[in-house]
Parts: sequence; structure tokens; C-alpha cells
Amino acid sequence: MAGAALLAGLAMLSPAALAVGDEAATGEAACGAIARAVHEIGAAPQFHSRMVAQTPGRRRPVEEERFVIGDVVYANSPGAGRWVKLPLTKSDRNALEAGFLAHPLQNCREEGRQNLDGTAVRLFGYQQTLPKEAGESIALGRIWIAEADGRPRRYEGRHGEVSVLMQFDYENIAPPFRQ
Repeated sequence: MAGAALLAGLAMLSPAALAVGDEAATGEAACGAIARAVHEIGAAPQFHSRMVAQTPGRRRPVEEERFVIGDVVYANSPGAGRWVKLPLTKSDRNALEAGFLAHPLQNCREEGRQNLDGTAVRLFGYQQTLPKEAGESIALGRIWIAEADGRPRRYEGRHGEVSVLMQFDYENIAPPFRQ
């Protein structure tokens, strides 16, 4: 459950998948790269994520932060004002990928190479058709994937009027409080 909440509404690759030559990946190659990157999040022994979701009409954005270290996740919602330590099972880690891939990726494309906070990344864009009670809707996503390790560093998405920004770190991860 904690793992599924960690990547609500998100997406992401392995270094070999990025090596598609100097040409930009499109279609199945780009969708495959994004899907492999999502897998890399759950496969990482440790990571830190920070999500900010903004909705029009809401004064403050929703913010969530997670520190995953092995089989433990430290979760914080600033609205709740406290950190909680929760177990993270193998099935929770698998849910990170499964929840994202429940909605097939479409119109995937590589949008170029960039430097993001000192890390060489490739930027990918995509769409997902999400079910909705009154009909389907389209979610748009962009993900920055590090060339060196194939892990996502940043995600931006939009579904309707809701926009989501997620940032990921994988190095020097420590609990947000003393254990």
C-alpha cells in the first residue's frame, strides 16, 4: 500500500535501454525506455522522492515526501505534520511499476538530452489514457532519465487541471529522523 501511494500518477529506464544511438527514440522504443525506468525505481535499494501536486482553486499544493531504505519507507505529508515509518514489502515495490503500467503508454517520444542539476539526462514525453466514470481522459507526462544509471530524476505530469512534479534522489539516503 505504501509503495502504491509512493508513485501515484507517475512514470520512468536502464542504461542499455537508453543506448538507442544518437537518434531520438520514438514509439515502442521510447515507451519501453520509460517502462524500464519505472522498474528501476522499485528496484533501487534506496531512494528519496518528493511530490508536489497543484490543483486550481486550492490555496496550497499537496506535498508528499518518501525515503525508501531497503524494506522500510519513511513517509511524510506536510499536512499531517509528522513522519511515519512503514514496512515496504516486495509486493509494495512491485506495485510501483504495476500501478503505472496499468494504463498503457502512448505517443512516447524522446525530447532530447539535458543537464539536470549536474546529471546528464534524456527527456521523454508520453500520454496515458485513464479510465474515468464519465469517459476516458488523457494524462500527459514528461520524465527525465539519467544516462548513467537509467533511473528517473524528475517527472512532470498533468491530468485535467491537476499538475504533478516529482523529484528523485538515489545517493546518500538517510532516514529523515533518528531511528
